[in-house]
Amino acid sequence: MSAALHLIETLAECERATLSELSRRAGFTHNQTFRLLATFEDAGYVVRGPDKAYRLGAKLHLLGRQAAWPHELIESSAAALDELAELSGETALLSVPAETDRMIVDARASRYSLRVMYSIGSRLPLYVGGMGVAMLAFSPPELQAQMLGAPRRAYTPQTLVDTAALQAELASVRHGGVRISRDDYALGEFSVAAPIIGGNGWACGALNIAGFTARLDSDTERRYIVAVKEAAQKVTAALSRITPLP
Repeated sequence: MSAALHLIETLAECERATLSELSRRAGFTHNQTFRLLATFEDAGYVVRGPDKAYRLGAKLHLLGRQAAWPHELIESSAAALDELAELSGETALLSVPAETDRMIVDARASRYSLRVMYSIGSRLPLYVGGMGVAMLAFSPPELQAQMLGAPRRAYTPQTLVDTAALQAELASVRHGGVRISRDDYALGEFSVAAPIIGGNGWACGALNIAGFTARLDSDTERRYIVAVKEAAQKVTAALSRITPLP
């Protein structure tokens, strides 16, 4: 194992440590440890706190999350994201379920100067927005029961914090195959989303078109609904060829 990887693993084991402690634990000289840490710090892989102790940086945490991401889903969805972004000019996003959240794993930026955008790795509860509710509607009953039974934060007056309202919306999404979100996470924003269904019959992801409600008239909404549903169905079919449905 290289010295750099050995030092990173040593720091991960102790969570945070001073230069002297890391040198001792890793079996390196003080100067060798200092040089490696300086390189890691410049790159964002480690962070040094006010107490001079080092810990793993956000960049390493993001790489760790990406290593566990569903790369087949990301690859299968790439063309669909391109098409949704080209059709709408708006932001197109791909998300996956992450415990009781939805997490963004790929994105295409809007061509508008005023745009909606979420960073890769960003998370929101499944009861909020287009993609989260689209996936929740096609999630196992135990997850739905967990979300329906837990307290829900109101991000805006439109957030589905009322249990009956959320149940009704989940039923509507299951019937129509699409979730249209307006103002329930951020005022003035919309999301038209559809679930991607995995081999077990539950949602393994969701695609959406997201933008500002001022640009979403009724005709545009209908076009987006058709486009997003077709895109999600194509990705579902592509995944079934990779991992055949039972």
